[in-house]
Amino acid sequence: MMKRVRLMAALTAATVFITTGCQNDTESKIVGKYEHPALPGQTFEFHADHTFMNTTGAGTMDCIIKHPGTWKVDGDSLFIANDIQNTTYEFGDSVTEENKTLVKGLFERMAKNQPEKSAFKIIEVDERMLNLEKNGQITTYVRTDSLNR
Repeated sequence: MMKRVRLMAALTAATVFITTGCQNDTESKIVGKYEHPALPGQTFEFHADHTFMNTTGAGTMDCIIKHPGTWKVDGDSLFIANDIQNTTYEFGDSVTEENKTLVKGLFERMAKNQPEKSAFKIIEVDERMLNLEKNGQITTYVRTDSLNR
């Protein structure tokens, strides 16, 4: 009976170790900066401290929009929580106050239609790309650099 208890404890510990190890390995592989080929100029940064930054250039206007968030891996899924309230805007000198207000208003309206939290199934992640699935659609994000290497 004692051997069975020890065996069960060892198997449980091994399962926890393997699951945690795989999750941490996936997280370390995800850490980096990505771009979606269809959205040039928009980057998605996953930092090792589980912070997230989505950076977008506002078209031809001299403006960069940065909105932060957090991320985590749970099982085979990536969860992102957006922190839209802490969005920052960097405008160039050529941008008028009217255009600044317009850009901020457009972004805030778009952000209201986005969920605060999103979940994606991780299809594949390696040194070149991150493939995520949401609602049956797979999206490939191309790694532009790695923040943990």
